[in-house]
Amino acid sequence: MKTIRLLLTLLCLAGFAGGTHAQAPTDTTAGNPRKWYAPDGLVLQFAGNIGMFSGGASYSFAKDKINTDLVYGAVPKLDAQEMLHILTLRGIYKPFKKIPLDDKYSLTPLRFGLGVSYYFRDQVSTKWSKDYPDAYYWWVSSLRMTGSLGLGINRSIRNSKIKEVSLYTEAGTYDLIVTSAVKDKTLGPWDIINFSVGTRVAF
Repeated sequence: MKTIRLLLTLLCLAGFAGGTHAQAPTDTTAGNPRKWYAPDGLVLQFAGNIGMFSGGASYSFAKDKINTDLVYGAVPKLDAQEMLHILTLRGIYKPFKKIPLDDKYSLTPLRFGLGVSYYFRDQVSTKWSKDYPDAYYWWVSSLRMTGSLGLGINRSIRNSKIKEVSLYTEAGTYDLIVTSAVKDKTLGPWDIINFSVGTRVAF
């Protein structure tokens, strides 16, 4: 039941993002306005604390300076004790304008991301057992906060339903490993940072 409630909360947040986005007019190649819940793009990613492989819907705001992604990720059993399923809601902020490289390609010099991930597992929960005293652990096993920094290369496409295809790379981490590094001085930067690559297709 806790899992269902959290899933509904994440979906409501994504729906709110889509509803806010829909207040601005959106054009399509077919000439029909896009539905409020229809994403502006799709994302696919390899690694990055949200699953070995992940993908989902992406919404664009503020002239594409902000993206909101709702993605599902999976970690195969070969890389874990069991198959992991992860739902992530994240925001990507691109503070600088794209740098044109030629008439088709451009560079996104900085992508700053923050997100929250929920792990669907029997062994994890949003609350600790009553066997532990209150505040014994500050974190819960089913939720993770993630952060990332990266850049991207974009290719614009004319006369197509696909407006742009972007390839990005990021360096990221998550809350639990960062706090562990603060307490455990044997952990260095390479122990808490991971790298990911992904693509975003914009409609």
